[in-house]
Amino acid sequence: MSKQQKYHLKYLRAYSLSFKGKFNEALKIYKQLLNSEAGEQIKLKATLSIVNTYAISKNWPDGLSHLSSALNSLPTIADSSLHERTFAIAAIFYNQLGQYELGLKFSKRLLSENPQGRNLCIAHNLKLESQFKLGQLSEDSPQIAQGLQACQQSNEVVMESAIYSYLAELHLDNNQPLQAIATLEKQLESLAATKYAPFLAIYHALLAKSYYLSKQIDIAEEHSSKAVAHAKNIGTSESSVTAYNILFQIAESRGEHQQALAYHQEYAAADKAYLDEVKTKHLAFQLAQHQATEQKNQIKLLDDQNRLLRLEQKLSRSETENNRLFISLLFVSILLLAGMVYKSRTTQKRLKLLAEYDALTKVHNRGHFTQQALNAIDYCSKNQQAASCILFDLDKFKSINDTYGHATGDWVLKQVAQVCQAHSRKSDLFARLGGEEFCIFLPSCDVNTAAQLAEEYRKLIAAIDSAGSGFEFAISASFGVTDFSLSGTNLDKMIADSDHAMYVSKKTGRNRVTIFSDGIAEFKRNKQANSAMSSQATEARV
Repeated sequence: MSKQQKYHLKYLRAYSLSFKGKFNEALKIYKQLLNSEAGEQIKLKATLSIVNTYAISKNWPDGLSHLSSALNSLPTIADSSLHERTFAIAAIFYNQLGQYELGLKFSKRLLSENPQGRNLCIAHNLKLESQFKLGQLSEDSPQIAQGLQACQQSNEVVMESAIYSYLAELHLDNNQPLQAIATLEKQLESLAATKYAPFLAIYHALLAKSYYLSKQIDIAEEHSSKAVAHAKNIGTSESSVTAYNILFQIAESRGEHQQALAYHQEYAAADKAYLDEVKTKHLAFQLAQHQATEQKNQIKLLDDQNRLLRLEQKLSRSETENNRLFISLLFVSILLLAGMVYKSRTTQKRLKLLAEYDALTKVHNRGHFTQQALNAIDYCSKNQQAASCILFDLDKFKSINDTYGHATGDWVLKQVAQVCQAHSRKSDLFARLGGEEFCIFLPSCDVNTAAQLAEEYRKLIAAIDSAGSGFEFAISASFGVTDFSLSGTNLDKMIADSDHAMYVSKKTGRNRVTIFSDGIAEFKRNKQANSAMSSQATEARV
Protein backbone atom coordinates (compact mmCIF):
# COMPACT_ATOMS: atom_id res chain seq x y z
CA MET A 1 0.00 0.00 0.00
CA SER A 2 0.99 3.61 -0.53
CA LYS A 3 1.48 5.95 2.43
CA GLN A 4 -1.96 7.53 1.87
CA GLN A 5 -3.61 4.10 1.60
CA LYS A 6 -2.08 3.18 4.96
CA TYR A 7 -3.48 6.37 6.47
CA HIS A 8 -6.87 5.51 4.98
CA LEU A 9 -6.73 2.01 6.50
CA LYS A 10 -5.87 3.58 9.86
CA TYR A 11 -8.96 5.82 9.55
CA LEU A 12 -11.17 2.80 8.75
CA ARG A 13 -9.88 0.98 11.82
CA ALA A 14 -10.73 3.99 13.98
CA TYR A 15 -14.18 4.15 12.38
CA SER A 16 -14.67 0.47 13.23
CA LEU A 17 -13.81 1.20 16.86
CA SER A 18 -16.35 4.05 16.88
CA PHE A 19 -19.01 1.74 15.50
CA LYS A 20 -18.34 -0.69 18.36
CA GLY A 21 -18.68 2.11 20.93
CA LYS A 22 -14.97 2.31 21.77
CA PHE A 23 -14.92 6.06 21.38
CA ASN A 24 -11.83 6.91 23.42
CA GLU A 25 -9.67 4.51 21.41
CA ALA A 26 -11.12 5.82 18.17
CA LEU A 27 -10.58 9.47 19.18
CA LYS A 28 -6.90 8.79 19.85
CA ILE A 29 -6.40 7.46 16.30
CA TYR A 30 -8.45 10.24 14.67
CA LYS A 31 -6.30 12.87 16.39
CA GLN A 32 -3.12 11.06 15.32
CA LEU A 33 -4.32 11.33 11.72
CA LEU A 34 -4.91 15.08 12.13
CA ASN A 35 -1.27 15.51 13.18
CA SER A 36 0.11 13.26 10.44
CA GLU A 37 0.96 13.68 6.73
CA ALA A 38 -2.39 12.19 5.70
CA GLY A 39 -4.19 13.84 2.78
CA GLU A 40 -6.77 16.57 3.28
CA GLN A 41 -9.70 14.24 2.51
CA ILE A 42 -8.65 11.69 5.15
CA LYS A 43 -8.12 14.48 7.68
CA LEU A 44 -11.58 15.87 6.91
CA LYS A 45 -13.16 12.43 7.41
CA ALA A 46 -11.31 12.07 10.71
CA THR A 47 -12.45 15.54 11.82
CA LEU A 48 -16.08 14.77 10.97
CA SER A 49 -15.88 11.49 12.92
CA ILE A 50 -14.50 13.43 15.89
CA VAL A 51 -17.47 15.83 15.66
CA ASN A 52 -19.88 12.87 15.70
CA THR A 53 -18.09 11.31 18.68
CA TYR A 54 -18.24 14.55 20.68
CA ALA A 55 -21.94 14.91 19.83
CA ILE A 56 -22.59 11.42 21.25
CA SER A 57 -20.63 12.23 24.43
CA LYS A 58 -22.25 15.72 24.58
CA ASN A 59 -18.85 17.42 24.55
CA TRP A 60 -20.28 20.45 22.76
CA PRO A 61 -17.31 22.88 23.05
CA ASP A 62 -14.79 20.46 21.48
CA GLY A 63 -17.36 19.38 18.91
CA LEU A 64 -17.92 22.99 17.85
CA SER A 65 -14.17 23.56 17.58
CA HIS A 66 -13.63 20.57 15.25
CA LEU A 67 -16.77 21.36 13.26
CA SER A 68 -15.39 24.85 12.60
CA SER A 69 -12.12 23.26 11.46
CA ALA A 70 -14.00 20.91 9.09
CA LEU A 71 -15.99 23.75 7.52
CA ASN A 72 -12.85 25.85 7.06
CA SER A 73 -11.12 23.01 5.18
CA LEU A 74 -13.95 22.51 2.65
CA PRO A 75 -12.58 24.97 0.01
CA THR A 76 -9.56 22.67 -0.46
CA ILE A 77 -11.75 19.54 -0.97
CA ALA A 78 -12.94 18.67 -4.48
CA ASP A 79 -14.97 15.55 -3.58
CA SER A 80 -18.67 16.59 -3.67
CA SER A 81 -19.70 13.61 -1.49
CA LEU A 82 -17.49 14.97 1.31
CA HIS A 83 -19.19 18.35 0.94
CA GLU A 84 -22.58 16.64 1.39
CA ARG A 85 -21.28 14.71 4.40
CA THR A 86 -19.85 17.83 6.02
CA PHE A 87 -23.04 19.86 5.58
CA ALA A 88 -25.15 16.97 6.89
CA ILE A 89 -23.03 16.57 10.02
CA ALA A 90 -23.02 20.34 10.59
CA ALA A 91 -26.83 20.47 10.35
CA ILE A 92 -27.22 17.45 12.67
CA PHE A 93 -24.78 18.88 15.23
CA TYR A 94 -26.35 22.33 15.31
CA ASN A 95 -29.88 20.88 15.58
CA GLN A 96 -28.76 18.69 18.49
CA LEU A 97 -27.15 21.77 20.06
CA GLY A 98 -30.44 23.69 19.72
CA GLN A 99 -29.03 26.20 17.21
CA TYR A 100 -31.77 25.62 14.68
CA GLU A 101 -31.07 28.67 12.52
CA LEU A 102 -27.59 27.30 11.81
CA GLY A 103 -29.06 23.82 11.36
CA LEU A 104 -31.45 25.25 8.74
CA LYS A 105 -28.59 27.06 7.01
CA PHE A 106 -26.52 23.90 6.55
CA SER A 107 -29.49 21.69 5.63
CA LYS A 108 -30.21 24.16 2.81
CA ARG A 109 -26.56 24.01 1.75
CA LEU A 110 -26.84 20.22 1.72
CA LEU A 111 -29.92 20.41 -0.53
CA SER A 112 -28.08 22.82 -2.83
CA GLU A 113 -25.56 20.00 -3.51
CA ASN A 114 -28.43 18.03 -5.18
CA PRO A 115 -28.05 14.90 -3.02
CA GLN A 116 -29.66 11.63 -4.05
CA GLY A 117 -31.19 8.66 -2.23
CA ARG A 118 -30.55 8.51 1.48
CA ASN A 119 -28.72 11.86 1.55
CA LEU A 120 -31.78 13.55 0.02
CA CYS A 121 -33.97 12.10 2.79
CA ILE A 122 -31.46 13.27 5.42
CA ALA A 123 -31.37 16.78 3.95
CA HIS A 124 -35.18 17.13 3.94
CA ASN A 125 -35.46 15.70 7.47
CA LEU A 126 -32.84 18.08 8.88
CA LYS A 127 -34.44 21.05 7.16
CA LEU A 128 -37.91 20.11 8.49
CA GLU A 129 -36.54 19.62 12.02
CA SER A 130 -34.98 23.10 11.97
CA GLN A 131 -38.11 24.73 10.50
CA PHE A 132 -40.34 22.93 13.02
CA LYS A 133 -38.26 24.08 15.99
CA LEU A 134 -38.18 27.62 14.59
CA GLY A 135 -41.98 27.67 14.18
CA GLN A 136 -41.80 27.92 10.39
CA LEU A 137 -44.01 24.89 9.62
CA SER A 138 -47.77 24.41 9.45
CA GLU A 139 -49.80 21.24 8.95
CA ASP A 140 -50.22 21.89 5.21
CA SER A 141 -46.63 22.98 4.49
CA PRO A 142 -45.57 21.39 1.15
CA GLN A 143 -42.08 20.69 2.56
CA ILE A 144 -43.57 17.94 4.76
CA ALA A 145 -44.90 15.98 1.78
CA GLN A 146 -41.58 16.44 -0.05
CA GLY A 147 -39.62 15.12 2.90
CA LEU A 148 -41.93 12.11 3.37
CA GLN A 149 -41.64 11.23 -0.32
CA ALA A 150 -37.83 11.41 -0.26
CA CYS A 151 -37.57 9.19 2.84
CA GLN A 152 -40.16 6.69 1.59
CA GLN A 153 -38.31 6.31 -1.72
CA SER A 154 -35.05 5.52 0.12
CA ASN A 155 -36.87 3.33 2.71
CA GLU A 156 -35.57 5.42 5.63
CA VAL A 157 -38.22 4.51 8.23
CA VAL A 158 -36.64 6.35 11.18
CA MET A 159 -36.32 9.67 9.36
CA GLU A 160 -39.80 9.26 7.84
CA SER A 161 -41.08 8.68 11.39
CA ALA A 162 -39.33 11.84 12.56
CA ILE A 163 -41.23 13.87 9.97
CA TYR A 164 -44.53 12.32 11.08
CA SER A 165 -43.68 13.31 14.67
CA TYR A 166 -43.33 16.97 13.60
CA LEU A 167 -46.72 16.75 11.87
CA ALA A 168 -48.30 15.19 14.98
CA GLU A 169 -46.94 17.97 17.20
CA LEU A 170 -48.39 20.54 14.81
CA HIS A 171 -51.78 18.81 15.19
CA LEU A 172 -51.43 19.00 18.97
CA ASP A 173 -50.45 22.67 18.80
CA ASN A 174 -53.73 23.25 16.95
CA ASN A 175 -55.70 21.25 19.58
CA GLN A 176 -56.31 18.33 17.21
CA PRO A 177 -55.36 15.26 19.29
CA LEU A 178 -57.36 12.82 17.13
CA GLN A 179 -55.46 13.87 13.99
CA ALA A 180 -52.20 13.48 15.93
CA ILE A 181 -53.23 9.96 17.01
CA ALA A 182 -54.07 8.98 13.43
CA THR A 183 -50.73 10.34 12.16
CA LEU A 184 -48.67 8.51 14.78
CA GLU A 185 -50.55 5.21 14.89
CA LYS A 186 -50.20 4.56 11.15
CA GLN A 187 -46.41 4.83 11.45
CA LEU A 188 -45.90 3.20 14.87
CA GLU A 189 -45.72 -0.41 13.62
CA SER A 190 -43.04 0.40 11.04
CA LEU A 191 -41.05 2.39 13.59
CA ALA A 192 -41.35 -0.36 16.20
CA ALA A 193 -39.77 -2.81 13.74
CA THR A 194 -36.60 -0.67 13.73
CA LYS A 195 -36.33 -0.91 17.57
CA TYR A 196 -34.88 2.61 17.52
CA ALA A 197 -35.41 3.70 21.15
CA PRO A 198 -35.09 7.53 20.81
CA PHE A 199 -37.96 7.88 18.35
CA LEU A 200 -40.03 5.13 19.96
CA ALA A 201 -39.85 7.22 23.16
CA ILE A 202 -40.93 10.32 21.22
CA TYR A 203 -43.85 8.49 19.54
CA HIS A 204 -45.20 6.95 22.74
CA ALA A 205 -44.87 10.28 24.60
CA LEU A 206 -46.78 12.11 21.84
CA LEU A 207 -49.43 9.36 21.75
CA ALA A 208 -49.76 9.58 25.54
CA LYS A 209 -50.33 13.32 25.33
CA SER A 210 -52.79 12.94 22.42
CA TYR A 211 -54.85 10.23 24.12
CA TYR A 212 -54.85 12.18 27.39
CA LEU A 213 -56.19 15.28 25.64
CA SER A 214 -58.87 13.16 23.95
CA LYS A 215 -59.91 11.78 27.40
CA GLN A 216 -58.75 8.20 26.66
CA ILE A 217 -56.93 7.92 29.97
CA ASP A 218 -56.09 4.19 30.05
CA ILE A 219 -54.48 4.27 26.61
CA ALA A 220 -52.62 7.45 27.54
CA GLU A 221 -51.24 5.72 30.65
CA GLU A 222 -50.09 2.72 28.57
CA HIS A 223 -48.20 4.88 26.09
CA SER A 224 -46.67 6.97 28.90
CA SER A 225 -45.24 3.83 30.50
CA LYS A 226 -43.81 2.70 27.16
CA ALA A 227 -42.26 6.11 26.59
CA VAL A 228 -40.58 5.97 30.02
CA ALA A 229 -39.26 2.46 29.29
CA HIS A 230 -37.73 3.48 25.95
CA ALA A 231 -36.34 6.76 27.33
CA LYS A 232 -34.43 5.04 30.16
CA ASN A 233 -31.75 3.86 27.74
CA ILE A 234 -31.17 7.20 25.99
CA GLY A 235 -30.48 9.56 28.91
CA THR A 236 -32.13 12.94 29.35
CA SER A 237 -34.99 13.60 26.89
CA GLU A 238 -38.10 15.69 26.49
CA SER A 239 -40.05 12.43 26.00
CA SER A 240 -39.50 11.31 29.60
CA VAL A 241 -40.56 14.76 30.85
CA THR A 242 -43.83 14.55 28.90
CA ALA A 243 -44.49 10.93 29.90
CA TYR A 244 -43.94 11.45 33.63
CA ASN A 245 -46.12 14.60 33.55
CA ILE A 246 -48.98 12.63 31.96
CA LEU A 247 -48.59 9.79 34.49
CA PHE A 248 -48.60 12.31 37.32
CA GLN A 249 -51.78 13.99 36.08
CA ILE A 250 -53.52 10.63 35.59
CA ALA A 251 -52.62 9.41 39.09
CA GLU A 252 -53.69 12.73 40.60
CA SER A 253 -57.04 12.63 38.78
CA ARG A 254 -57.68 9.15 40.20
CA GLY A 255 -56.87 10.27 43.73
CA GLU A 256 -53.77 8.04 43.88
CA HIS A 257 -51.80 10.69 45.73
CA GLN A 258 -48.81 8.59 46.74
CA GLN A 259 -48.31 7.37 43.18
CA ALA A 260 -48.89 10.90 41.88
CA LEU A 261 -46.18 12.21 44.19
CA ALA A 262 -43.74 9.55 42.95
CA TYR A 263 -44.50 10.42 39.33
CA HIS A 264 -44.21 14.13 40.06
CA GLN A 265 -40.79 13.62 41.61
CA GLU A 266 -39.68 11.72 38.50
CA TYR A 267 -41.18 14.47 36.32
CA ALA A 268 -39.44 17.24 38.26
CA ALA A 269 -36.09 15.41 38.08
CA ALA A 270 -36.45 14.74 34.34
CA ASP A 271 -37.56 18.31 33.66
CA LYS A 272 -34.61 19.74 35.61
CA ALA A 273 -32.13 17.44 33.84
CA TYR A 274 -33.59 18.37 30.45
CA LEU A 275 -33.46 22.10 31.18
CA ASP A 276 -29.91 21.76 32.52
CA GLU A 277 -28.86 20.07 29.30
CA VAL A 278 -30.46 22.84 27.24
CA LYS A 279 -28.60 25.44 29.33
CA THR A 280 -25.35 23.51 28.89
CA LYS A 281 -25.77 23.49 25.12
CA HIS A 282 -26.57 27.20 25.03
CA LEU A 283 -23.56 28.01 27.22
CA ALA A 284 -21.27 25.88 25.04
CA PHE A 285 -22.41 27.70 21.93
CA GLN A 286 -22.02 31.12 23.53
CA LEU A 287 -18.52 30.16 24.71
CA ALA A 288 -17.58 28.98 21.22
CA GLN A 289 -18.81 32.26 19.74
CA HIS A 290 -16.80 34.20 22.32
CA GLN A 291 -13.67 32.17 21.56
CA ALA A 292 -14.14 32.66 17.81
CA THR A 293 -14.48 36.41 18.31
CA GLU A 294 -11.43 36.43 20.55
CA GLN A 295 -9.41 34.51 17.94
CA LYS A 296 -10.44 36.98 15.24
CA ASN A 297 -9.37 39.84 17.46
CA GLN A 298 -6.05 38.14 18.13
CA ILE A 299 -5.48 37.59 14.41
CA LYS A 300 -6.37 41.21 13.71
CA LEU A 301 -3.99 42.34 16.44
CA LEU A 302 -1.18 40.20 15.01
CA ASP A 303 -1.86 41.60 11.54
CA ASP A 304 -1.65 45.12 12.91
CA GLN A 305 1.60 44.32 14.67
CA ASN A 306 3.12 42.83 11.51
CA ARG A 307 2.07 45.88 9.53
CA LEU A 308 3.74 48.13 12.07
CA LEU A 309 6.92 46.05 11.93
CA ARG A 310 7.08 46.38 8.15
CA LEU A 311 6.61 50.13 8.45
CA GLU A 312 9.36 50.34 11.05
CA GLN A 313 11.81 48.79 8.59
CA LYS A 314 11.08 51.46 6.01
CA LEU A 315 10.89 54.51 8.19
CA SER A 316 13.71 56.52 9.67
CA ARG A 317 14.64 56.56 13.34
CA SER A 318 12.43 59.56 14.02
CA GLU A 319 9.44 57.96 12.33
CA THR A 320 10.05 54.80 14.36
CA GLU A 321 9.84 56.83 17.54
CA ASN A 322 6.57 58.36 16.37
CA ASN A 323 5.15 54.90 15.68
CA ARG A 324 6.16 53.72 19.12
CA LEU A 325 4.39 56.71 20.62
CA PHE A 326 1.30 55.93 18.55
CA ILE A 327 1.32 52.30 19.74
CA SER A 328 1.61 53.47 23.34
CA LEU A 329 -1.35 55.82 22.89
CA LEU A 330 -3.34 53.06 21.26
CA PHE A 331 -2.57 50.71 24.13
CA VAL A 332 -3.63 53.33 26.68
CA SER A 333 -6.84 53.92 24.71
CA ILE A 334 -7.59 50.20 24.76
CA LEU A 335 -6.98 50.10 28.49
CA LEU A 336 -9.28 53.08 29.00
CA LEU A 337 -11.94 51.51 26.79
CA ALA A 338 -11.63 48.21 28.66
CA GLY A 339 -11.97 50.09 31.94
CA MET A 340 -15.09 51.86 30.69
CA VAL A 341 -16.60 48.57 29.49
CA TYR A 342 -15.83 46.93 32.84
CA LYS A 343 -17.31 49.85 34.76
CA SER A 344 -20.40 49.83 32.52
CA ARG A 345 -20.97 46.11 33.08
CA THR A 346 -20.47 46.51 36.82
CA THR A 347 -22.99 49.35 36.86
CA GLN A 348 -25.50 47.29 34.86
CA LYS A 349 -25.18 44.38 37.30
CA ARG A 350 -25.65 46.72 40.26
CA LEU A 351 -28.71 48.35 38.67
CA LYS A 352 -30.18 44.94 37.92
CA LEU A 353 -29.73 43.91 41.55
CA LEU A 354 -31.38 47.13 42.73
CA ALA A 355 -34.27 46.64 40.29
CA GLU A 356 -34.93 42.98 41.12
CA TYR A 357 -33.82 42.41 44.71
CA ASP A 358 -34.60 43.87 48.10
CA ALA A 359 -31.57 45.85 49.26
CA LEU A 360 -31.77 44.66 52.87
CA THR A 361 -32.65 40.95 52.65
CA LYS A 362 -31.23 40.17 49.15
CA VAL A 363 -34.44 38.34 48.14
CA HIS A 364 -36.80 39.33 45.30
CA ASN A 365 -38.54 42.67 45.70
CA ARG A 366 -42.27 43.02 45.07
CA GLY A 367 -42.01 44.20 41.44
CA HIS A 368 -39.68 41.42 40.27
CA PHE A 369 -41.60 38.82 42.31
CA THR A 370 -44.87 39.87 40.65
CA GLN A 371 -43.38 39.52 37.15
CA GLN A 372 -41.86 36.09 37.87
CA ALA A 373 -44.98 34.84 39.66
CA LEU A 374 -47.21 35.84 36.74
CA ASN A 375 -44.94 33.88 34.39
CA ALA A 376 -45.08 30.88 36.73
CA ILE A 377 -48.89 31.09 36.93
CA ASP A 378 -49.12 31.17 33.15
CA TYR A 379 -46.84 28.11 32.88
CA CYS A 380 -48.70 26.12 35.56
CA SER A 381 -52.10 27.02 34.06
CA LYS A 382 -51.08 25.91 30.56
CA ASN A 383 -49.68 22.65 31.90
CA GLN A 384 -52.60 22.03 34.26
CA GLN A 385 -50.35 22.07 37.31
CA ALA A 386 -51.15 23.22 40.83
CA ALA A 387 -49.50 26.26 42.42
CA SER A 388 -49.67 27.72 45.92
CA CYS A 389 -49.00 30.98 47.71
CA ILE A 390 -47.63 31.40 51.24
CA LEU A 391 -47.82 34.80 52.92
CA PHE A 392 -46.30 35.42 56.34
CA ASP A 393 -45.80 38.37 58.62
CA LEU A 394 -43.42 38.61 61.60
CA ASP A 395 -45.26 38.74 64.93
CA LYS A 396 -44.88 41.87 67.09
CA PHE A 397 -42.20 43.22 64.79
CA LYS A 398 -43.06 46.83 65.65
CA SER A 399 -42.43 46.02 69.30
CA ILE A 400 -38.96 44.67 68.41
CA ASN A 401 -38.17 47.85 66.48
CA ASP A 402 -39.46 50.11 69.25
CA THR A 403 -37.76 48.18 72.06
CA TYR A 404 -34.40 47.24 70.57
CA GLY A 405 -34.03 49.68 67.67
CA HIS A 406 -34.32 49.51 63.88
CA ALA A 407 -30.85 47.96 63.51
CA THR A 408 -32.09 44.95 65.47
CA GLY A 409 -35.25 44.86 63.35
CA ASP A 410 -33.12 44.82 60.20
CA TRP A 411 -31.06 41.97 61.69
CA VAL A 412 -34.25 39.96 62.25
CA LEU A 413 -35.46 40.54 58.68
CA LYS A 414 -32.14 39.37 57.24
CA GLN A 415 -32.05 36.27 59.46
CA VAL A 416 -35.61 35.31 58.50
CA ALA A 417 -34.83 35.77 54.78
CA GLN A 418 -31.68 33.65 55.05
CA VAL A 419 -33.23 30.66 56.81
CA CYS A 420 -36.33 30.64 54.57
CA GLN A 421 -34.41 31.03 51.33
CA ALA A 422 -32.01 28.25 52.31
CA HIS A 423 -34.98 25.90 52.87
CA SER A 424 -36.99 26.80 49.75
CA ARG A 425 -37.04 24.77 46.54
CA LYS A 426 -35.15 26.03 43.50
CA SER A 427 -38.41 26.59 41.63
CA ASP A 428 -40.01 28.62 44.46
CA LEU A 429 -40.19 32.43 44.29
CA PHE A 430 -39.36 34.10 47.61
CA ALA A 431 -39.87 37.84 48.08
CA ARG A 432 -40.17 40.59 50.65
CA LEU A 433 -43.37 42.47 49.84
CA GLY A 434 -42.65 45.27 52.28
CA GLY A 435 -41.93 45.90 55.95
CA GLU A 436 -41.99 42.57 57.78
CA GLU A 437 -44.24 40.84 55.20
CA PHE A 438 -42.87 38.03 52.98
CA CYS A 439 -44.42 35.94 50.23
CA ILE A 440 -43.49 32.58 48.69
CA PHE A 441 -45.00 31.37 45.38
CA LEU A 442 -44.68 27.61 44.89
CA PRO A 443 -45.22 26.22 41.34
CA SER A 444 -46.31 22.58 41.02
CA CYS A 445 -47.40 22.48 44.67
CA ASP A 446 -50.91 21.96 46.09
CA VAL A 447 -52.22 23.66 49.22
CA ASN A 448 -51.61 20.72 51.58
CA THR A 449 -47.96 20.40 50.59
CA ALA A 450 -47.61 24.18 50.80
CA ALA A 451 -49.09 24.12 54.31
CA GLN A 452 -46.53 21.51 55.36
CA LEU A 453 -43.74 23.67 53.94
CA ALA A 454 -45.19 26.71 55.73
CA GLU A 455 -45.11 24.78 58.99
CA GLU A 456 -41.42 24.02 58.38
CA TYR A 457 -40.76 27.70 57.73
CA ARG A 458 -42.63 28.59 60.93
CA LYS A 459 -40.45 26.23 62.95
CA LEU A 460 -37.25 27.54 61.33
CA ILE A 461 -38.18 31.13 62.15
CA ALA A 462 -39.16 30.24 65.71
CA ALA A 463 -35.78 28.51 66.12
CA ILE A 464 -33.74 31.64 65.24
CA ASP A 465 -31.46 32.57 68.16
CA SER A 466 -31.71 36.31 68.75
CA ALA A 467 -28.43 36.37 70.71
CA GLY A 468 -26.61 37.34 67.52
CA SER A 469 -28.41 40.71 67.62
CA GLY A 470 -27.09 41.44 71.11
CA PHE A 471 -30.54 41.01 72.74
CA GLU A 472 -32.74 38.16 73.93
CA PHE A 473 -36.26 38.01 72.48
CA ALA A 474 -38.55 35.56 70.68
CA ILE A 475 -39.04 35.60 66.92
CA SER A 476 -42.13 34.11 65.29
CA ALA A 477 -44.37 34.55 62.27
CA SER A 478 -48.00 33.98 61.29
CA PHE A 479 -48.73 32.25 57.98
CA GLY A 480 -51.56 32.17 55.48
CA VAL A 481 -51.72 29.60 52.62
CA THR A 482 -53.84 29.20 49.49
CA ASP A 483 -53.60 27.65 46.01
CA PHE A 484 -55.28 27.60 42.57
CA SER A 485 -58.09 25.34 43.78
CA LEU A 486 -59.06 27.80 46.55
CA SER A 487 -58.31 31.21 45.03
CA GLY A 488 -58.07 30.70 41.27
CA THR A 489 -55.10 31.77 39.12
CA ASN A 490 -55.19 35.52 39.77
CA LEU A 491 -52.02 36.54 41.64
CA ASP A 492 -53.61 39.53 43.41
CA LYS A 493 -56.46 37.33 44.70
CA MET A 494 -54.05 34.60 45.82
CA ILE A 495 -52.05 37.17 47.82
CA ALA A 496 -55.23 38.74 49.23
CA ASP A 497 -56.64 35.34 50.27
CA SER A 498 -53.32 34.34 51.83
CA ASP A 499 -53.42 37.65 53.69
CA HIS A 500 -56.93 36.81 54.98
CA ALA A 501 -55.69 33.43 56.23
CA MET A 502 -52.66 35.07 57.81
CA TYR A 503 -55.00 37.52 59.57
CA VAL A 504 -56.79 34.56 61.14
CA SER A 505 -53.42 33.17 62.30
CA LYS A 506 -52.72 36.53 63.93
CA LYS A 507 -56.09 36.69 65.64
CA THR A 508 -56.02 33.11 66.91
CA GLY A 509 -52.75 33.33 68.78
CA ARG A 510 -49.98 34.07 66.21
CA ASN A 511 -47.06 31.74 65.33
CA ARG A 512 -49.26 29.37 63.36
CA VAL A 513 -50.33 28.36 59.82
CA THR A 514 -53.84 28.83 58.46
CA ILE A 515 -55.17 27.56 55.11
CA PHE A 516 -57.54 29.92 53.32
CA SER A 517 -61.22 28.93 53.07
CA ASP A 518 -64.54 30.53 52.09
CA GLY A 519 -65.28 30.92 55.79
CA ILE A 520 -62.18 33.04 56.27
CA ALA A 521 -63.17 35.29 53.37
CA GLU A 522 -66.69 35.70 54.81
CA PHE A 523 -65.24 36.47 58.23
CA LYS A 524 -62.97 39.12 56.75
CA ARG A 525 -65.84 40.71 54.79
CA ASN A 526 -68.09 40.82 57.87
CA LYS A 527 -65.31 42.39 59.93
CA GLN A 528 -64.72 45.04 57.26
CA ALA A 529 -68.47 45.69 57.01
CA ASN A 530 -68.81 46.02 60.82
CA SER A 531 -65.83 48.35 60.90
CA ALA A 532 -67.37 50.52 58.19
CA MET A 533 -70.76 50.62 60.00
CA SER A 534 -69.02 51.58 63.25
CA SER A 535 -67.20 54.42 61.52
CA GLN A 536 -70.45 55.67 59.98
CA ALA A 537 -72.22 55.56 63.37
CA THR A 538 -69.39 57.53 64.97
CA GLU A 539 -69.59 60.15 62.24
CA ALA A 540 -73.36 60.37 62.67
CA ARG A 541 -73.00 60.97 66.42
CA VAL A 542 -70.47 63.72 65.79
